[in-house]
Amino acid sequence: MRLILVRHGKALDREQWRPQDDRERPLTKDGIEQATRVFKLVKPYVKADEVWTSPWTRARQTAELASVAWKLPLREVAWLSGGAAAPEIWLRELPKVVDVALVGHEPDLGAFLGHLLGGQAVPLKKAGIAMLEGEPFAGKMELRLLLSPKIVLGLAEKE
Repeated sequence: MRLILVRHGKALDREQWRPQDDRERPLTKDGIEQATRVFKLVKPYVKADEVWTSPWTRARQTAELASVAWKLPLREVAWLSGGAAAPEIWLRELPKVVDVALVGHEPDLGAFLGHLLGGQAVPLKKAGIAMLEGEPFAGKMELRLLLSPKIVLGLAEKE
């Protein structure tokens, strides 16, 4: 199985959004532009069948950008909501025959990534991407790629 983990792009600061519901906090214009560029640049390396997303606005917006850039169908799943489920629950919910890209939040994604690798959490930067292969069980996946937006965009500028 191939698994891609994507953290949502840059969103409005919590202080700018209060007292509104944090689940509805959207991406910034810069966050949209950065995520769009990153997703287009990594498209040749993305091997997935679907994009699954948290229902929270910033993740959903990020997933929509990925879905368009990668030409993949999009599905919303509640267990990707921030703080909604432990890594063990994520593992139960993952398909075993479909390669997916999961779009969500920190610290959940980092904890899940660490769990899959059999170690400590590996935090993802906003619009960061981790690609794994292997059996979707604790300690049974191998990290194939870990990219921050800064690295992706920096490499693109050098071409």
